[in-house]
Amino acid sequence: MGIRGRAIAVIVAAFIGLGAVLLTGCAGRAQAVFTKPELLTYERLAVIGLDAENEQIFMAAYIKTFISRPVTFVERSRLAEIIGEQDLLQGRLDDRTRAKIKKILGVEALIMCEYYKDDDRPGSRMKLRVRVVDSETGAIVGSALTDTYSNFAQHAQAAVEALKADLLDEGYRRSYPPSPETTPPSR
Repeated sequence: MGIRGRAIAVIVAAFIGLGAVLLTGCAGRAQAVFTKPELLTYERLAVIGLDAENEQIFMAAYIKTFISRPVTFVERSRLAEIIGEQDLLQGRLDDRTRAKIKKILGVEALIMCEYYKDDDRPGSRMKLRVRVVDSETGAIVGSALTDTYSNFAQHAQAAVEALKADLLDEGYRRSYPPSPETTPPSR
């Protein structure tokens, strides 16, 4: 291979490397910040902080990802009877309201979501922050974050899959010993 051939090979390799870096940056990321085994014990959930359409998409992603778990989501209109629509969209809850949701609707955990534009980066890059909060104690038992240009359905799926992967792949449980009743089923 002559000098010209080597120069072309170097340029092509540089473009391939640059393309890989750019594509990796565009793909975004999804990570479970932490999860506790209790997440697997909740059967009655509610989603707050999203508009009605995105709420439905998130619930579908959750049910599809945790398909072997019996899960029921409380209807948005039932939640709106206890907290106002504005508070529902903004995910605002105090201890008293959270306890009321637990007592009246039997909701064991609230999935509090925040879907927003990443102002630190150019373009239409979006983030989805998910926190799973125990209705009785107010303890956060799961948290995930996505950061990508993808549509909301891909954000929701990535966040739920990150929570599941962290639970089942010994993520947070390495430092949090599970009790026998919260140990996830073996694969």
